[in-house]
Amino acid sequence: MTTTASTEENLQQLQRDGFVLIRGALAPSAVDFWKSVLYDLYARDEYQIRNGVGNVAFEHLLALQPERARELVAHPSTSPFLRAILGKQCQLRSLRAHVNPGEYTQEWHMDFYDYYYQVEKAGTANPLIGMCMNATFYLTDNTPERGRLTFVKGYLDKPVPDELRPNLRYTEDRNDPFQRWCDEQDRVDLHPMAGDAVVFYSHVPHQGAKFGVDSEGSMRANIVLHYQQNPMFPGISFVSDSQFTLETLGYRGTFPFAN
Repeated sequence: MTTTASTEENLQQLQRDGFVLIRGALAPSAVDFWKSVLYDLYARDEYQIRNGVGNVAFEHLLALQPERARELVAHPSTSPFLRAILGKQCQLRSLRAHVNPGEYTQEWHMDFYDYYYQVEKAGTANPLIGMCMNATFYLTDNTPERGRLTFVKGYLDKPVPDELRPNLRYTEDRNDPFQRWCDEQDRVDLHPMAGDAVVFYSHVPHQGAKFGVDSEGSMRANIVLHYQQNPMFPGISFVSDSQFTLETLGYRGTFPFAN
């Protein structure tokens, strides 16, 4: 028999480790719905990103599936953690989805590359320091044999070494200094199953992976929502762009907990 951690226990882990796995976040019907949507979009080549590490991304779900997508923005499974960390200033930055048709080893990355460098980037005597969170809903099983989501351990409260700053950007080079540094650190593997969610601080280095070929109807897929605590100017380096979300929802509509 398995037990599910309470919200308070999960929140304590999130604040201690920088990430938490939430079991059974999505109902099976929701999982089936989103798999159908993403697989259909992929079959019709209607995606916005396809890169060399095996990641295919869909950026426009807020417009393509407005009602169902908005259900995820303040979903009951993830909202307690987003509210606790970001409060009423929690703003949806982007909602995107991914499928991984083949072998997949993601580049090590930080979604919020410039988290520790906001003061110098701001160019002001009174900078605002933003916090960003990520909520990812998994639509397929990531057993140890099939896949993982891995975090570098112990990097919630400290930056990566300064000498690696030039390497904090997208790269497919596995010999890149930041990639090699992450490989050498203590790490924690998570194995989210279909319907699970992972909530984490966006500046913690992490990497997704998928092994082997998926069976029919089980292509690895997830939906990722990025949230920010206050708007950031375009010079701040982040993995996603907020412009489409602002144009689709309007500024007021991007704050799920404001009212």
